[in-house]
Amino acid sequence: MLRLEPRPQASQQMALLAPLLAILLTLIAGAFLFSAWGANPLTAMYTFFIEPVNSVYGFTELLLKATPLVLTGIGLAICFRANIWNIGAEGQYIMGAIFGAAAGLAF
Repeated sequence: MLRLEPRPQASQQMALLAPLLAILLTLIAGAFLFSAWGANPLTAMYTFFIEPVNSVYGFTELLLKATPLVLTGIGLAICFRANIWNIGAEGQYIMGAIFGAAAGLAF
């Protein structure tokens, strides 16, 4: 019978290689999908990863769009750390945007 047992200590090599492997596999899968759609994979990767940080305007727009997602992720991380499962982050994000806009209009 096959049993899964946790390792007593995490492998240092896998701690370093896992993120790199994930990035590599993501790039390969993306290149495959873009080529299947008939687009040039290198142009698509350039557009996704390099183009947004080519100018100050592009970088500030990237930060503008990333800030709410980062704040939502931090809130979820705090909940997970406290062993509280919170699966409503997207709804809470939308409700926060609605009430935040309402508060801004009220004042």
